[in-house]
Amino acid sequence: MGVMQSDITAEAGVIRCLVADLRNAVAAAATVIERRNTIPVLGCLHIVPGKGELMISGTNLDAWLTVRCPARAAQAEPFCMPAPVLKALLSGAALEDEVTIRREKDVLTFEIGPVTARLRDLIPAADWPTPPQVEGVPVQVGEAALVKLIDSVRFAISTEETRYYLNGIFLTGINGRLAGVATDGHTLARYCSAEPWDFPGVIFPRTTVAALRWRLVPGCNRTVSIAVEAPANRMSIAGDGWSMVCKAIDGTFPDYGRVIPARVDDPGYAILSRETLLRLPDPASDGSRAIKLDLENAKALVRDVLFSLDVAMPIEAHGRFSIGFNGKYLRQIARAFGTLRIEATSPGDAAHILTDDPDLTVVLMPMRV
Repeated sequence: MGVMQSDITAEAGVIRCLVADLRNAVAAAATVIERRNTIPVLGCLHIVPGKGELMISGTNLDAWLTVRCPARAAQAEPFCMPAPVLKALLSGAALEDEVTIRREKDVLTFEIGPVTARLRDLIPAADWPTPPQVEGVPVQVGEAALVKLIDSVRFAISTEETRYYLNGIFLTGINGRLAGVATDGHTLARYCSAEPWDFPGVIFPRTTVAALRWRLVPGCNRTVSIAVEAPANRMSIAGDGWSMVCKAIDGTFPDYGRVIPARVDDPGYAILSRETLLRLPDPASDGSRAIKLDLENAKALVRDVLFSLDVAMPIEAHGRFSIGFNGKYLRQIARAFGTLRIEATSPGDAAHILTDDPDLTVVLMPMRV
């Protein structure tokens, strides 16, 4: 519910809104808050009453996410409130219930339907860290295109902290158009969109990617405003009813173009569907047993010495060699994109994985079998 009912009136020092609106805004702003914080204010939401709305913000000092919530507020003061407490108060309430927030000195009173809760305000709003400003002329990017980019490459983002510069999506321009690249050293994914991009490349952090994706709507026709301040290594993103300022990862993304194999006229190839990969058993708890693709005999093979297991399954294939891949990565890619065409020129070279999306490039490194 994005529209306030007419019977919700403004009263001096009192905030009134609907549970549905407040719950949605609180859940969104809390996505950037770390579960554990040594600084109390970083576990809170910063709530600023405005004209016809509340500005609800969360931060982890690397990203600031602000979400607008329709409300009636007259002469009400900003305050901070622990995010878990506010989420708990709203969790069991009916969506159509009205929320009334009053403040008397340092005590906040919440009336949510028939429930009344009182909470002492222990953290001053003045302690809230001020988000940095991003200088730069923004570009407008289609929200649906940004969703497609994130969903196409995020599976390849590394979680290895030692190579921190791989812990995100590299946003870059290719012929003036926005492209996103992610890699964990075993798998690489690149998606090229038709959206404009006039900024230097930046590495968008993994945790911030997750918070941003939570706010984006697939298939919509809205646009998102993006600005990048390269010298300060930060960026701002604003959409319908929300805005985000975040720090980019301070590092150099690898020259990914060097590992993308050139396509040849007659490569060896195998075609694997999601169902085929599910039929191939893997006793390993993490699904990391090698899958050997015997292109000459058109078979997919799994072998496990520990359990004396040998499995063979016919596939569509062409070539004169065999090549192996980590089964976990193949299944991960197939779950995301369905049927795969895997092209390679030799057992030791990176393979080009083709999907039904011509704008997506996926590269997978082989393993010895």
